[in-house]
Amino acid sequence: MSKVTVMIYTTLRKRLGISKLELEGRTARDILDRLCDYKKPDVAGLLHDADGNIRQHFVLTLNSEILDNRKTAAAMVKDGDILHIFPPVSGG
Repeated sequence: MSKVTVMIYTTLRKRLGISKLELEGRTARDILDRLCDYKKPDVAGLLHDADGNIRQHFVLTLNSEILDNRKTAAAMVKDGDILHIFPPVSGG
């Protein structure tokens, strides 16, 4: 298991009450699942669609590389990685 820093922004940060969290896992999906476990059901309902997939309007980056939300289970992580979760932002 690798230890990954999860950076949380804007509306998701307000919902969780934290901006950064250290979590362990083998893949980006493991890390996201552990984030959901951190504060159920709030986070799980926000991050996942009805089929349990990460909602497409979230932007995920792993070490500044954009992740395909449908392929988080295949994105291996290693100690020291940083996973950024950018929730949808609207405005004009």
